[in-house]
Amino acid sequence: MPEAPHVEHSSAAVDTEELRKRLTSRVVRKFLAYGATFAVMAVVPPLLVQSGAFDGTWHWLVNITAPFTGIGIMGLLVLLFYKLPSAVVVTRASRKVLRQYSFEEFWPHVVKKDGKRATRGRPELTLRLKNAEGTRSPLLRVLEVPSRGRRRDPWPEGIENGVWVAGDLPFGGIAFVPSSGALLLMHPEKWDRLASERESAGPDRIARAERAGLARRVF
Repeated sequence: MPEAPHVEHSSAAVDTEELRKRLTSRVVRKFLAYGATFAVMAVVPPLLVQSGAFDGTWHWLVNITAPFTGIGIMGLLVLLFYKLPSAVVVTRASRKVLRQYSFEEFWPHVVKKDGKRATRGRPELTLRLKNAEGTRSPLLRVLEVPSRGRRRDPWPEGIENGVWVAGDLPFGGIAFVPSSGALLLMHPEKWDRLASERESAGPDRIARAERAGLARRVF
């Protein structure tokens, strides 16, 4: 997975266009790598058996390689019908947001909250942001994390040091973690409670959120 450009906290802005271009290539490379691995596991053992490569003294390798075929097939099915559609939806949504908004504000304080419910095998993640003036964001749910975080930790590495935000938080947006290059697509956790704030945002903000795909509940 390619590295996102390193951005210091004091930087005036994040290269939004560069990140938008990398979103698709990041997903494509990831799924090509996994797909190739599962395809080899699914196809190669049966081909070797059929070719007679395991005849004679090597027949015992059939028992060793046979389970890999099942793992490869299951992996391909999960990848194609579960992981890939979700990744495509999130990537398209993220690219749409970045066409309308740039990373213009840095939020130095991030309060992480691990939800009790599991989403796609990991805890549901929510966070609250606070800027240097003490202004707090609404509680935000992380819809998906194209993560470069630590293993076993669903949070991207370095998120506690602050994030850049592109979007309009009563509607949602994207956070960029400069120390690890992770991008987080976020949505207000209490969507209905912020309805009046969105309605009073003004026609320009509402129209911009609509173009970004944020004017309605995303998921």
